[in-house]
Amino acid sequence: MPFKEIYCSDCKTVLARYSTKYFTDADINELVHLHYSAHIKDGHSMETRLAE
Repeated sequence: MPFKEIYCSDCKTVLARYSTKYFTDADINELVHLHYSAHIKDGHSMETRLAE
């Protein structure tokens, strides 16, 4: 089942994984802004990437 990973390029860690079966891209973007806003405000670069 494919997953979308939220990856921080600065920390080099995967912060979250969301199933594409249950979450749309809009849902994932909203969750990232809600849960990782402090991380983003600190200047970290976030990526969304597809993982198997």
